[in-house]
Amino acid sequence: MTRTALLAACIALGVGCGGAPPRSPSGAALLRSTGAGRPSLAGVVRDGDARGALAVAVNTEGIAPDRGALAAVALAALVQARLAARGVDATVTGGWGGWRARVLAIAPGDIAATVDAVRSALLDPVAPGEAALAEVSQRVSALSRRPMADRALIDVVECTGEAYATGAETPPSPADLEAWRQAAHGLGRVVIGAAGDSALVDAAAAALSRAPAWPRAAAPSEPPWPPPGARAVSYDASGEIAPGAARVVVVARTAAPERAVAAAPALGDPHGPLATRLAALDAPARIRSVIATAHPNGGCIAATMDMSARDLTADAARQVATAAALARQELAVEIQDAVVPADLGRSLVTRAVDPREAAERAAWWALAGPRPDQDARLTVVVGIARGRDSPEAASPDRTEAIRAEIDRATVAWHAPVVESHVRVERGQGETWILFASTCGVLSEAAVDAGVTAVVAAAASAQTERGDDATLEPFVATDGAGVLVHGPPRPGESAQALVRRLADAAARGFAADPIDPDRVARVRTELLARSAQPDAKALSALANVLAPGHPSWIQPTGTSVGLSYASAAAIGMRAASLRAGPLRVAVLANESDAQADAAVRAVDRWVARRPGEARSCPTPPTLAPARPGTYAVDLEPGALPEVLLAAPLPPGDEGARAAAVTLAAVLDGPDGMLSRAMGAPGATEPTGHGIARTSGATVLGDTHAPALVVRLTAPDATLDAAVAQTRALLDRLRQGALREEDRLRAVGAIARSRLALSLDPRSRAIALWRGDPSAPGAPSLDALRAFASTALRDDNLVIVAARPRRPDLDLHPPPGRESKVRLRD
Repeated sequence: MTRTALLAACIALGVGCGGAPPRSPSGAALLRSTGAGRPSLAGVVRDGDARGALAVAVNTEGIAPDRGALAAVALAALVQARLAARGVDATVTGGWGGWRARVLAIAPGDIAATVDAVRSALLDPVAPGEAALAEVSQRVSALSRRPMADRALIDVVECTGEAYATGAETPPSPADLEAWRQAAHGLGRVVIGAAGDSALVDAAAAALSRAPAWPRAAAPSEPPWPPPGARAVSYDASGEIAPGAARVVVVARTAAPERAVAAAPALGDPHGPLATRLAALDAPARIRSVIATAHPNGGCIAATMDMSARDLTADAARQVATAAALARQELAVEIQDAVVPADLGRSLVTRAVDPREAAERAAWWALAGPRPDQDARLTVVVGIARGRDSPEAASPDRTEAIRAEIDRATVAWHAPVVESHVRVERGQGETWILFASTCGVLSEAAVDAGVTAVVAAAASAQTERGDDATLEPFVATDGAGVLVHGPPRPGESAQALVRRLADAAARGFAADPIDPDRVARVRTELLARSAQPDAKALSALANVLAPGHPSWIQPTGTSVGLSYASAAAIGMRAASLRAGPLRVAVLANESDAQADAAVRAVDRWVARRPGEARSCPTPPTLAPARPGTYAVDLEPGALPEVLLAAPLPPGDEGARAAAVTLAAVLDGPDGMLSRAMGAPGATEPTGHGIARTSGATVLGDTHAPALVVRLTAPDATLDAAVAQTRALLDRLRQGALREEDRLRAVGAIARSRLALSLDPRSRAIALWRGDPSAPGAPSLDALRAFASTALRDDNLVIVAARPRRPDLDLHPPPGRESKVRLRD
């Protein structure tokens, strides 16, 4: 189970917190004045407790550093024994870098005696032979039975403040103990905490003020930080973890303790980015604990992750290094982006249930302070347990191999792998982010047509969202992913907004396992859509225009592909999309910095391996479409429809531009197609002609494009509508197109492009594609030349979808080959 410590000064053992002068970061507690030469009092006024509490926090950083936690543990034992002799029942705990004590007070009138007992316990010189030395010996003996697993863990222990033995735990002499007491128990290293009603806190402050002045302690030294880019260390973790397993600890030191504490909850969240990204690795890692600590000179976070032996392969060094590098990156991101509440310290103190804990937290937090360094420093410790069949776990060769792999993995995680297109649109109410694979549906065949759409739809559906964020799948021939947009929450910064949106899009599409229940629901919805009459007709056309690859025309898939694709195939497609080239488009609404933050947030979710190459599969060369008439059976009562398609040369942008213009000539209530159907015109767009509806468009991308005309009509007039359309296309082929028709089409295209440009969704998609400026309108001669070639009657593919008639296969129209019946 993940353990997250919000303030290890209150949770882990003995975190040193101190400074001169003491301060109250983030308004942790009201520091009461106790007069010159007295320790500060961190007072927490709270009603309702049956009793109040007194606490002491002492910083021992830099005192006997060669003996680890011994000084703090010995001094804690000395003070506890002395207080017990005075009748004060105190809990005193020593750790690495400091000790703390807590006492339950009886009433305000007892505070003066308790304060006097604490002062005496801390300041009385150590006398040879005094009774408290027996308690010191026992506590030191207990410490020696808790050895540190390896000296490589020293950085981890210094961060968490836990008390471990280093092998130098011989009981100190009275002279040693007295020297440590004089160095630690004085002004600049001690803060008293009090929690209770105002009378109790006032009494504690008065008792400190009336008592004699305290001596000044030895000035705390600033402990050195690890150098930038410190290399990883490894150790033999046998006995700590299962044979063959691995443990990774990332230690991050921060200049401000508040930043470490604020970042800890997100890092320890079992559903947060760190846990999710680690779980998505080839060899998953699980978070064991995240501990944030407040120190006299900054803060620290220690994140511990375990990897099981069954997940580690022969390439264990690379797998461990990948997890370590990922965790380093995530800690750096969370620390940098952590939002520190102005009242963080006070909030931590007031969350305490027990008054003793509240007093102790207030005292520790008052001692914590910043260090001048501004950049976080991160180090990595890797533990490998010997396998049952391997005699060595941390040999020099293996240690160096792990270090080298971590260096490579760190470089890989820092190098962006997501292509980005960004634009700032200041003043917009929302930010839009489209994150998608550039491979699209090009790898789909007839047997799995629609699998990519299932992945994109499931990824967008399973991501947590709210009223302030909208996610939707993006599926096209050239791309598949998730589109997200939303406004800022009240008080949310621009960077926090884009990170929230980017995390929502990227974690669902690039990291989270695809939920089988979501897959089932999404597939059911897509299957229902594929059974609609228009989808069945389009599916039949797609199978003809792109033989074996209907998704190139119909990216949402066909009923055949959606029905027969297995769960394993869907999982493999998700993995393939994640492993291939990825691109993000960001429409930021404030600044370039906001756009850059979105790109970084997306990029960090993408798993990577050193030296990997990302590429889409090479699409196969399609066989030419076979012209002819194809029949599709519809359910009784469905409105018949016909699709007439003129295939275009793949990759010919000139032909595509001409086809788009010609489609605009045909389309619309005042277009040539509507007039040919006998519709009254723009005043009655649906009309009462032989066709219920008619329209023209260009389908397919560069691999299988086609100019497509769609007609719907009652069964009695459908054949007449098809005949009129074919006659119209033949007239266009013979040069019937006029300049006024072309100009009307150019105007319609311009209006359509304007409408798209006003829609941020369309702008985001266009930005993702990097669409160049629209090509100029082809001339009348160019259009006529295109029509003379593309609209030949023997070049057309016609799909007729209608409720089945008994004579459909027996009496083909004159002049046409026999119809081929298709069932999707």
